[in-house]
Amino acid sequence: MDPVTQGVIGATAALVISKDKTRLKHAAFIGAAAGMAPDLDILLQSSQDPLLALELHRQFTHALFFIPIGGFIVASLLWLLFYRAHPFKSIYWCATAGYATHGLLDSCTSYGTQLLWPFTHLRIAWDTIGIIDLFVTLPLLIGIAATCLVKRKHWLYLSVAFFAAYMGLGVLQHHRAINTVDQLVRQNSHQATRIKAMPTIGNLIVWRTLYEANQRYYVNAIALPIMGEPRIYPGTVIEKLNMMRDFPSIEPGSVHADDVERFRWFTDNWLVVDPKHAERISDLRYSAQVEKVKPLWGIELNADKQHQHVNYIDDIPSGNRDLIPLDKIFDSSSSEQLNERLP
Repeated sequence: MDPVTQGVIGATAALVISKDKTRLKHAAFIGAAAGMAPDLDILLQSSQDPLLALELHRQFTHALFFIPIGGFIVASLLWLLFYRAHPFKSIYWCATAGYATHGLLDSCTSYGTQLLWPFTHLRIAWDTIGIIDLFVTLPLLIGIAATCLVKRKHWLYLSVAFFAAYMGLGVLQHHRAINTVDQLVRQNSHQATRIKAMPTIGNLIVWRTLYEANQRYYVNAIALPIMGEPRIYPGTVIEKLNMMRDFPSIEPGSVHADDVERFRWFTDNWLVVDPKHAERISDLRYSAQVEKVKPLWGIELNADKQHQHVNYIDDIPSGNRDLIPLDKIFDSSSSEQLNERLP
């Protein structure tokens, strides 16, 4: 999730466990700082190996194992900087509560989080919420502000109840999306080996769906009105990456070949050749348009330099790295059609 939402969730958790009504603002600040702290792993980068950042982001700092350690580190820093007159124990519990929310919330998105590190490097992605959703952020932010102003928690509990209901809706919508793709697979007489459905930015109505069959990926957009029937917007069919066919000059065991496998792990093997750049391998999960293949990031191969690390290509416009404009999600014809039919 975006840093603001992570801070808001962290502050909410700290306020829920805080027992001192005279220090609610402090609890909220501590929880917010701790809620955002795990994303400091983005500082772990290498100029020589651009994929190192992908491997380390949402790794140990986001793991359940690291929660008490991360909480202690944040609490210690805040105590030294701001709160020496306050009991360290209360600061620690607020920081740990805020820190604990981060990895769990990130796991609800589609990016993938190593929640069970170091026991496994599995990237957990429950695909139930978008990376940015104001229906998550704003109600909790209002609850926090009201709680700190009136020194009572009833507004906080109300916002937490709304948050829980909305997250539950995400689970339900994901289930509906998967069922709709299952029906589509049967209609097309395909044998799907796997299916993925992901909510789009800012809502739980429009979903990007993928399924693999016959060494191809089938991309579609699905609208899931809360009170209506699902509607499918057919998209793109694209060949699954085949290194022998698509990049025959890349030698097995080369640095490039190893980097492709690292990128395969990062993307959960949703890999394709970029339709507009034959030298690039792209992450099919994310696209500038829901039903299309317009990759946001990928890796660029060069057979003449295959014993060096690949280049990492990020096509998100500068200044918009955390938010793709909603008018770019669909092309103009699909957007007009969807707007006319959504309730």
